Amino acid sequence: MPLTVIVLAADGARMTFDATQRVVIGRGAGSDVRLPDPSVSLRHATLRAQGSDFVVFDEGSTNGTYVGSVRVAPRTSRIVRSGDLVRVGRVWLELRLDQSPVTRDVAAATRDLALAMVSRSMLARGADLTLKLHVVEGRDQGAILPLADDGRFYVVGRAPECALALADADVSREHVKVGRRASSVFVRDMGTKNGTWIGDTRAPADGDVVWKPIHMMKIGRTVLAIEEPLAEALASIEAVADEALSPEEAGAPPSEPKAEGTSFEPPDVGPSGALAAVPAARVRTERRRTGWSATDMLVMAAALAILALSLAGLVWLLRGR
Repeated sequence: MPLTVIVLAADGARMTFDATQRVVIGRGAGSDVRLPDPSVSLRHATLRAQGSDFVVFDEGSTNGTYVGSVRVAPRTSRIVRSGDLVRVGRVWLELRLDQSPVTRDVAAATRDLALAMVSRSMLARGADLTLKLHVVEGRDQGAILPLADDGRFYVVGRAPECALALADADVSREHVKVGRRASSVFVRDMGTKNGTWIGDTRAPADGDVVWKPIHMMKIGRTVLAIEEPLAEALASIEAVADEALSPEEAGAPPSEPKAEGTSFEPPDVGPSGALAAVPAARVRTERRRTGWSATDMLVMAAALAILALSLAGLVWLLRGR
C-alpha cells in the first residue's frame, strides 16, 4: 500500500510514494521530501519498508527524529504506523498508508513543496517574489523585466514598443517572447536571423522551450539571466549549517494545543529575502501569575502590621488630649 507523507508545516501538502521506495527526508536538494528549515539536516531521516512494516531511520541528524514525543536513537530505526506524527527538526510530518495515487514526478513535487514553504514565509514579510529577466551583458546591462503575469509572454527586441527594448543592433525588432507558467520560464524565438541561444543550444523558431535558471540566454550581443528570488532563498537555506534546537524550541505536534503563555515566532528573513539561519525561530515564554507567592504574603503581613501600629498610635494620641 502506498505511503503518503503529509507536511503539516505546509498546510497539509502531501506526497505519496510506492511501498518499495526509500524516501529521503531532509533540507538538501536531493531529498524526496525537501524541507527548507535550518533545523532540518541536509539528509535528516529516511522512510523505508521493513517486511510488512514501515520504519523511520534517523540519519545522524543534528536535532533528531521523533515519532510523537519519542526520539529515535541516531542511526537506528523505529516502526511507524498509519497516522503517526513524525518530527524532523521543528517540522512535523504525518504518515498515512492509503490508496492515494503515487506522485509521478517526485523531484518537481518536492521542489514545489520547498518553494511553497519559503514563499509563505517571505510573503508574510512583504518580500518581492517576482521572477525577473536581467540583462547581464550588453549595451543595456542592468535592465530588468519583471515577469509578473502568469501565462503572459513578454516581447524582447529592438522595437520601442517591446516590453524590454534593447539598443543592440544585432537583435531583431521583435526577437523573442519570454513568459512564465507557475515557476517555469518559457522562451519562444520569433523566427529571427541571428537566433536565440539558451546556454549552448539554439532555440527552435516558433516553438516554446523551457529556460532553466542555470543557463544564460543570448540574443545578438546581449546576455540575459533569470532572477528567481525563491530559488535563491532556497539555495541559501540549504547552504547554512544546521541550527541546533533546544527542547523548548521544537514545539508541540500541530494536533496538540500549545502551552498557555507560549508563543512561537516564525523564521526571520534576511535582506536578500532568504530565511535567516540563526535564529530561524524563537520561543518566548511569558509567566502568568496564578496566586499569592510566599514573598507576597510576607509583604502583605508587614504592611498590615504597620497599618495596625499606626492606628494604635493615633488612638493613643487622641486619648492623651
